[in-house]
Amino acid sequence: VGLVYLQPGAKIVFNGGAHPTVKDFLALHRDELPLIERRSVNPATIRKLTIVDTQHRDRLGPCASWLDLPSLQVLNLYDHHPQTAGDIRPHWSCIEAVGSSTTLIVERLEQNQISISPVAATVMALGVYVDTGSLTYGHTTPRDARAIAWLLEQQANIQVVGEYLEPNLSPLLQELLTQGLEQLKIQSIHGRQVGSVALMTEEFVPGLSGLTTRLWN
Repeated sequence: VGLVYLQPGAKIVFNGGAHPTVKDFLALHRDELPLIERRSVNPATIRKLTIVDTQHRDRLGPCASWLDLPSLQVLNLYDHHPQTAGDIRPHWSCIEAVGSSTTLIVERLEQNQISISPVAATVMALGVYVDTGSLTYGHTTPRDARAIAWLLEQQANIQVVGEYLEPNLSPLLQELLTQGLEQLKIQSIHGRQVGSVALMTEEFVPGLSGLTTRLWN
């Protein structure tokens, strides 16, 4: 969302599905964001791509094939996992150890004195808060807190943020959480705490990222 302001004319394309909470938000605000469906994109017209929050092709789903387009002239990447060696080779990248990739984009908006809409500020505040556990996770940095402050200056709606930060788990996720807490194994490997758990489901379950966060915390 922030990149649309840094790159006027850019469009946001989902590479597949979305987290249930994201779907709920978009149900109310989709018309206020420059979103287009992947099926609406003619790959032959793509000249520039910007990838956010990953350095791995397999996280891009069907859109991964766009990285090999002969028409592609510029490939940029923002990510907050500097310890990750990915297989995407961008022309330009911003990969820094902050709590959220959104923070990196907020900093560029502020540096360029670009104002954004309250809806965009709210979306981006959600991005920082979710990635950092509302600024409580260990990888949170002062830069993430400053990013939130700037987004609040841009009229981010903190009440809306609060509505989407802690959604209730579905009955299935509640059941899996109970199973996970019973089966979670934690061991120390080279000084790092590593947790593992195996949960069996008959089909894909939306919202597993939130379940994982609750298991670890």
